[in-house]
Amino acid sequence: MPPIIFIAGLFATIATTAAMPVPQPGEIPTFRDWAAGCDNIGNCEAVSLIPDENGARFDDWGGPISIIRTAGSDDIFKIRVLFDGKGYDRYQMIVDGQLVDTGPIVDGDYPIEIVGEDAKKVAAAVIKGKRLVVQGPGDEIITRISLAGSSAALRYIDQKQNRSGTETALVARGKQAFQPHKTEVPTIIVDQWEAAKLVPEAGALVALAEDSKCKEDRYGVVEDQAYPIGKRADIYRALVLISCGSGAYNFSSAPYIGEYRKDSPAGWTFTPAKFDRQPSWGGEGSQPLLVNASWDEQEQTLSSYGKGRGLGDCGSAENYVWDGEAFRLIDASAMHECRGAHEWITIWRAIYRKLDKAAAATK
Repeated sequence: MPPIIFIAGLFATIATTAAMPVPQPGEIPTFRDWAAGCDNIGNCEAVSLIPDENGARFDDWGGPISIIRTAGSDDIFKIRVLFDGKGYDRYQMIVDGQLVDTGPIVDGDYPIEIVGEDAKKVAAAVIKGKRLVVQGPGDEIITRISLAGSSAALRYIDQKQNRSGTETALVARGKQAFQPHKTEVPTIIVDQWEAAKLVPEAGALVALAEDSKCKEDRYGVVEDQAYPIGKRADIYRALVLISCGSGAYNFSSAPYIGEYRKDSPAGWTFTPAKFDRQPSWGGEGSQPLLVNASWDEQEQTLSSYGKGRGLGDCGSAENYVWDGEAFRLIDASAMHECRGAHEWITIWRAIYRKLDKAAAATK
């Protein structure tokens, strides 16, 4: 159902809960014209950037390439090129003047995707090369990629996946036996309450807004949103997103949980929503905000997507699931360098499972 919208305003301190284990998303170091990162189970990705040396730019940059490798011994290895593939049916991939791959261009998010042994052959050329060019069937330049830093980025992936010194490494090859990390995807148990439609009335949100620390940051027409998140016995709860400032392409909001007890004279009460890891826009230990927030009422997942600039080639994004008491991080991605890489790197992932309703009813 659509959100209930109120014109009001606010902000207050968002607290994390110390009782929950804190997710630790991976880092994304930059190696000259490449960035690389891994998630918590060891899946890694390296992404090319627009060259930044002495302010240089490629006029014929059409989009980045990404090199993806999963962590296991039966790893999935892919090379993807992101660009507008319309008008082309085939490509040639050339490294330092040598043809290293060719094939069809397809419709979809990844017009070029090279997998398996073919991808490893291309990666070997990338590691040793200086420039990569993707051309169309008539030698049109689709994109031109600097390979400065690619070797260091892939060496970083070797190290993070425990491949350094083994035959499975891309850069740091050796004769040691590969022992993959045995890390499972975290599973979050979700206690979803019975569906309900009750949400706070406008007056309750106005009172909340008037008592906020972010009151001065609200200007123009603002929209506060309230969504029902269920009931148990005589208790109703709602997610409240309070507008807390905006820019050209980022709209901030502060999340609260409203609670109402049937027949209680106190009416709705509000507390800052709890997160096992605060959204990155505010950062740990500060007053976090959701950016360009969206809510999936059916799955009870909440997302934050903050762009570093309007092009969307940098920023951070998180997705959370409501577990019945707090928001738990289920995936996070980021790109710190604003240098043309629309492919953000995943640095955390988890899965969730809904608690059996019969079991929840016995609580």
